[in-house]
Amino acid sequence: MATVQIYNPTVVGPEQETLTSAMQHLRESRVGILANQKQHADLILGAIADQLSVDFGVIKTVVAKKVTNGPTPSEVEDEIVEGCDWVLLGSAD
Repeated sequence: MATVQIYNPTVVGPEQETLTSAMQHLRESRVGILANQKQHADLILGAIADQLSVDFGVIKTVVAKKVTNGPTPSEVEDEIVEGCDWVLLGSAD
């Protein structure tokens, strides 16, 4: 079974140094963006990926959209699995 790691970007103080150090493994990794159809989701996730590129050298590769309450289409899943090391997934309003 795969392991999921979640990072909290709002950490402050000494914990922030630990988080920054832990995120160094993202350097030159390929991120996919999977946004739902909520307003501005792709804009916000794209901006996060762009900042991760500046801060950690992340490479944005796949930008895809999915239906808000539905499953991700299998062809989109395949594209993300083949072209990305990890996925930035979320929504916005």
